Amino acid sequence: MAQIKFVQTWDTVAGRKQEYAAFITGEFLPAMKASGLEVDSGWYTLLGGGPHIMVESLAGSLSQVEGALRHPGAGEMLNRFTNLVAGYSSCVLAPAAWGAREPGKRDSEGGARLLQSWDVLPGDHGTLDRFMEEEYLPGMARIGLEAISGWRLALGTGPQFLLEATAKDLSSIFNAMSDDRYLRLILKIKELVTRLENRVLVRHESFLDVLYTLYGRAIRAVSPDAMYSMVGPVGE
Repeated sequence: MAQIKFVQTWDTVAGRKQEYAAFITGEFLPAMKASGLEVDSGWYTLLGGGPHIMVESLAGSLSQVEGALRHPGAGEMLNRFTNLVAGYSSCVLAPAAWGAREPGKRDSEGGARLLQSWDVLPGDHGTLDRFMEEEYLPGMARIGLEAISGWRLALGTGPQFLLEATAKDLSSIFNAMSDDRYLRLILKIKELVTRLENRVLVRHESFLDVLYTLYGRAIRAVSPDAMYSMVGPVGE
């Protein structure tokens, strides 16, 4: 059973979406799978700050992540990939004490997701854990936002904690966020945390589908050799 999550984030670059879409499907995903860190799910930020793209790989241990990143194919691919996107970063997440469920199950459910992140105020960790279990998670469920997993930052940079919640569709998420009960929950949690952020995500596949619709065969016609020349050598 997977216990940690390897998360990669980045932004696409204007004018390079053709190369980007071809690289994701033709090189990024196969290389990650070959390394032992197959991408479990990918998300595009529809509303909120932070990098627009987030992909997640589940792993059983930190050593598995480290070994996969030392895989020659993954390392070479990521070096080239960072020449094609902006603001690439990665981190490792471990289950939070108040995790809504056993991590690794149903992480890829649903086509839309609410991602909340924050840092805890000094001295409030225990209080936050109790608040999450006794009030926040049950309150989210009552307004239609199922909290499917909770994570803490184990390695890398970023917020200390993340909560992933899902609903049946985008309209359900937006309706829940406009509910007075949701606003009351937000006001309560803000007494315990700082840098609270909300992001609404949709499947990364949906974003790629839009690119394919816009560019059509031009994307599919890009060969691996041509892609290599588009990306260029590392450091260029």
